[in-house]
Amino acid sequence: MLIITKRLKSWAVANLGVDQEATDDDFKKSIGTALVEGELTTEKYAELIKDPSADEADEFTKRFDRLATGIENIVTLLKEDEEKETKTETKETETEIKETKTETKETETRTEQKETETSVSETEKPTRMAKMIGELGGLSEMTEEKTVDIRVKEAVEQYDSTRKSMTYPNTTKSGTPHPLAGQRVQDFGRSIDEPSQCDKALAGAWAKFQILSATPSLAGNTQRAWEKLSDHEKSLLGYLAEKSDWDDSKDNKMNTRKGYPGGIKALVDDGGASGALEAAPIVFDDQVITTPLLYGELYPLVTTKPLDRGRRVEGVETGTVTAQWGGVDDTSIDLFDTTSYISAFDTTIYRWEGSIRIGLDFLSDTPIDFGQHVTSQYGERLLEDLDDVIAVGNGTTQPEGIVNKSGVSLVAWGGATSIGNYESLRFGVAKAEHRPNVKNTAVFCGTETSYQRARALPVGASDARRLFGMDYDTYALMERAYKINESMNDTDVFYAILARYRMYRRKGLTIRTSTEGDTLIRRNEMLIVAMARYGGQLERAACAALTVTAPA
Repeated sequence: MLIITKRLKSWAVANLGVDQEATDDDFKKSIGTALVEGELTTEKYAELIKDPSADEADEFTKRFDRLATGIENIVTLLKEDEEKETKTETKETETEIKETKTETKETETRTEQKETETSVSETEKPTRMAKMIGELGGLSEMTEEKTVDIRVKEAVEQYDSTRKSMTYPNTTKSGTPHPLAGQRVQDFGRSIDEPSQCDKALAGAWAKFQILSATPSLAGNTQRAWEKLSDHEKSLLGYLAEKSDWDDSKDNKMNTRKGYPGGIKALVDDGGASGALEAAPIVFDDQVITTPLLYGELYPLVTTKPLDRGRRVEGVETGTVTAQWGGVDDTSIDLFDTTSYISAFDTTIYRWEGSIRIGLDFLSDTPIDFGQHVTSQYGERLLEDLDDVIAVGNGTTQPEGIVNKSGVSLVAWGGATSIGNYESLRFGVAKAEHRPNVKNTAVFCGTETSYQRARALPVGASDARRLFGMDYDTYALMERAYKINESMNDTDVFYAILARYRMYRRKGLTIRTSTEGDTLIRRNEMLIVAMARYGGQLERAACAALTVTAPA
């Protein structure tokens, strides 16, 4: 029997399109269907019905028990110290007498070795007082690592690592209402947080290392690039290579691994031979992709798949099987004709490139400022380009856009804007395609001019009131969002279910640089070119309807 909780209901409203005011039976029906069809995994279901207060109570009990145990241990240790103090002094005296009488070199050598080992051991481990304080705080299981003894902080510890949950804003960057306003930002099913100061510093160190490694004067030598970094930046990069998460996406699933394979030595000594700079730490990629995720018109609504390698994705798509009524005994069942039932769904991966110029003096700035600048620059450039290819990509040098998808239902407008034309476009996509889990991604898309013409339709020839109302800032039409893309022609308007657009993304930006040329030298600047790889196309032509005869 399905258990319905508030968290599960919230998930169903956000992901299955269930009405907030629906009955429990409606929620159970939608959730049951999602479980059967795989849209909701059993692990996710178990997580959503779990009571978080129970975990909190259990964790409080455990910490209280550890605190009580720690206090008891300290009392016991103090008593033992008092009892053993006299015995210890006696033993030390006897040891000194014995060492004085010892004359052989072999005994002296062993004594020196033992004293050295004791000194090293005492240096590496926390003192007894540090352990007592650790136990008093209820951290007895971590006293070998957490200590009050004096030590020098690593570079990464000098930055605040606090993160806040990242949610979609109320509007996109162009000012139109965001379809996911207020919801948690997701990437490959993983919640994204706002980058902390520590994240920005790590991203800055990585970006600077990539840029120096790609500088022509260093001939792609990562060892020489490493030498150009400050000690502070080297420490940050070392932490990044040893302890941070790196992308290891495989089989269309987002995976992470702890640290770069082989650690900092493998990264620095690579020399570009094995493509070390093709890999990227997640903390850097997340900050670059955050801008398109947050503010994009179209990209946040499409289905994104991770890729670990390759320039072409070979997949398949299937048609719909048929069946019939009227079967009786002693008659054969008609076989379904599988001709064209399975067809190829191949997607080519294309390279995206963006470039910026940065002053050479700016490279000496702190990693946190540099990381913020570089990731925001790449993100803003990527924001516009991704939306453009989803709408009008040519499918030859870039992902295929909806406007250029073969087989999309074409609707003739005859050069006029009317409510009937928009209805023909809207109902050019069958109801069967509007499943609950994708319904919220169904949108109109055109230029600002096309939207203005639609909202300017009057109620009648002698009635200047607007047919679709006066709430222009909603950027919506017929209960569907109206997305703006200025790379489209005014004559083109489409209606599509964007969740049926599949975008493949290769994780990891690679960077090339140049300081050559009259302009760069005179301006004391470096040209930085960032490269990423994407491929995409609409899964089925039936998920979109298009007109190319709207008013020019």
